[in-house]
Amino acid sequence: MEQDVGRLVADCIEHSGLNARQVAARAGVAPSTIHRILNGQVSPSVATLHHITAAAGLDLTMSAAPLASSAAAAAARAILDEHYPTEVDAEIDRWADQLDTWADGDAIQIIEEAARASGVLHRSDAIRLSGEATVGRLASAGDASGARWALSGAAGLDLPSFDETIPRISVLWCEDPSALRPLLAGGTLRPASAPHRSTVVVAAAEPDLFLGTFERDRVIYAAPIQIVVDAISVGGDAADRARQEIRTW
Repeated sequence: MEQDVGRLVADCIEHSGLNARQVAARAGVAPSTIHRILNGQVSPSVATLHHITAAAGLDLTMSAAPLASSAAAAAARAILDEHYPTEVDAEIDRWADQLDTWADGDAIQIIEEAARASGVLHRSDAIRLSGEATVGRLASAGDASGARWALSGAAGLDLPSFDETIPRISVLWCEDPSALRPLLAGGTLRPASAPHRSTVVVAAAEPDLFLGTFERDRVIYAAPIQIVVDAISVGGDAADRARQEIRTW
């Protein structure tokens, strides 16, 4: 978060044509405050940001959108999944601390919080498709892409056979969603009119997501913790069944 704010302030200063010290003086803040913001060392208040953007000749607007952080799900696995590396990057480490704080160390609540924050349906690079398709069609597309892939979400809960219809809402993780788009285009699958109307969402996976995958009936599935995080994240019946599942662990 601090890094994102730092980039915002840097862009404002560049837009203004002034230097950081001049913007600080116009905003009524210390130059050291600007320096710490630019370097991600402090998270400024909204009032401070308003003064800085106004000093740069810009208006500050705010909006809210669903969280969609891949690091949140990775953090849950870093805490709970023995297959996940103990050494993780700083963003995952920050999310692990946040999840642990929100959940007070409770494993089930950690999964819930990670699902809420991971927002796979709302990823900017996600391909959301509706309609009917067999599990085999998704698996064949994954294989044809030449890159790693794994099914998760509702499909991971049900473990359907190769020729069965994919359950809603399933997640197809892959290294390059754009490579899968033409392989899944046409037929009974079409772009979803809204995220919650998706049958399957194709999303980009970081390499560590493929740790702990397993194969059944020629289909590769994500690790169990990833499956339940994704199932809860997409909501609906899949979320309800995932919550029942984790209470048996």
